[in-house]
Parts: sequence; structure tokens; C-alpha cells
Amino acid sequence: MMISVSRRFKEKSVEWSFLSPALIYIILLFVFPLLFSLGITFTNMRLLAADVNFVGLANWKRLLADANSFIVMKNTIIIAVLGSFVQYLIGLLLAVLLNKELKGYKFFRVSFLLPMMMAPVAVSYVIGKMVFSETFGPFNDILFRLGLPLFFWGTSSIKSMLLIMIIDAWTNIPFFVLVLLASLEAIPDDIYEAAEVDGASEWQRFRDITLPLVLPASITTYIIRALNAFQIIDVIRVVTGGGPGNSTESATLFAYDLGIKGQDIAYAATVSFALLIIVLGFVFVVNLIRSRIVPQFE
Repeated sequence: MMISVSRRFKEKSVEWSFLSPALIYIILLFVFPLLFSLGITFTNMRLLAADVNFVGLANWKRLLADANSFIVMKNTIIIAVLGSFVQYLIGLLLAVLLNKELKGYKFFRVSFLLPMMMAPVAVSYVIGKMVFSETFGPFNDILFRLGLPLFFWGTSSIKSMLLIMIIDAWTNIPFFVLVLLASLEAIPDDIYEAAEVDGASEWQRFRDITLPLVLPASITTYIIRALNAFQIIDVIRVVTGGGPGNSTESATLFAYDLGIKGQDIAYAATVSFALLIIVLGFVFVVNLIRSRIVPQFE
């Protein structure tokens, strides 16, 4: 009995010895910063200021009364939730086309992945500041030569938001193409051949076979991409700077400006945690939808 207990203790010790580096890493780089920044939200901490006092829920009350915070949260949700869904639809369409092995499909497979390998800041500058430049960009030059009205992106919040979403989509659609194409290639050809023999049209094969089989991967990639989009800052900083006004400003950019430029670390942390709550709510809703939809196709 003592031998078995001693052996089990040694086995557990070996297991924990292998797990401890990962646990230490998680505690130092995730748990501790998370709890520390949460504590900051209940203080009046400012950058480079030594005097820190406990203020309770003052920062959270300020957040609920701040109209700008609601605007930036709305902008972030639009870019992350709606923008990522549009990217998914385009990525699924491209993946289906590339899976057909049409003429030159290998070239397009490689070329569609190139935007994902480029730095978002460089892409934002080239597309937002050069291609779509309102004065010397080729896009407006083509419209001018065709006798069409010029498109001025910075004149309205809708146009500016559309430009942000176009650049973000161009950079991140390859992620959907890569994952969904792998999912499509994993589907056995026998299923499609049997459906074709039964007289199913191409749309019916896509609706009844392709879409259900790639649905789990679709939802997973959508969640991953949306989580990344909730943190968007680089594209907005380079292209619009959050303008006109703050109509394209994201929550991350808003928190950065508050904490670094405004030196209000406590309120910036509060905005960041509000965004975290929204992200957790988004993940919960998507997982709830997945739990109800995916089993229907299994």
C-alpha cells in the first residue's frame, strides 16, 4: 500500500514538473497582469504619477456616462462581428472556387495567401494612403477618366469605416481561405459523386454536403478572426486616425490614447476591461449558437 502511494506521488511529481513551466508562464504573463490591471480600474492611477488612491467604482461610472466610449465600442463591434462575417463569406467563396482545381488554380492559391504575409501597417499605408488617396490615388484617377464622380473617403464616417473594413478584409481573408480550403479538401469525393448520381444540383451539393461539413471549422475560424479584430488598432491609426471625429476609432485605440497620451492609466484599463466583457459575451453567444446548430448536421 505504501509502495503504491509512493509511486503515485512520484508520478504526480513528474507530471507537475512538466506542467510547472507552462503554469509559471501563464501566471506571470496572463493571470498576474490581468488581476493587476483589474485592480487599477478601482484607482486614480496616472502615468508617471506616484500618488495612487482608491476611488471605488468611479471609473466604471465615468465609462457608463462617457458617450465616446459607446461610440468606440460600437465601431469595434461592427469591425469585429460584421467585418469578420463578410470576410468569412468571401473566404468561403474563394475556397470553394480554388477547390475545384480550375486552370491556374495553383497560382491563385499562392497569390491569395500573400496579403496574410504582409505587415498590416505597410498594407494600410499602401492601400489607404496611396491607392485610395483622394488626390493622387489610382482609384480616383480611374473614376475621373471614366467620367464618374470621385470618391472621397474622409468626408463621412460610413465611407471611412468602409475603407477600414476593406483594408482589414484584404489582409485577413486569406486566413479564412487557408483553413476552409483545408476543410474542403478533407471531404471525400465519394460523397459528392453519390449525390451527383442521385441527381443533386451543384447548389444542393454545396448546401447539403459542403456547408454542413465545413461548419465546425467555419465557426472556429470566425471566432478566432473576430477575437483578433476586436484588438484592431494599426489599420485605423494609419488610415483614419479614428476620424472623422471618432467615428472610426476602435476601443483599443481609444484606450491607448487615454493611457499613453492622456496618461489616464486607470480609465484606460477600465475601457479595456469593458472591451473584455464584450468579447466574452460575443464568444458565449457564438458558442451557444454553435451548440444548437452544429449537432443538427452531425
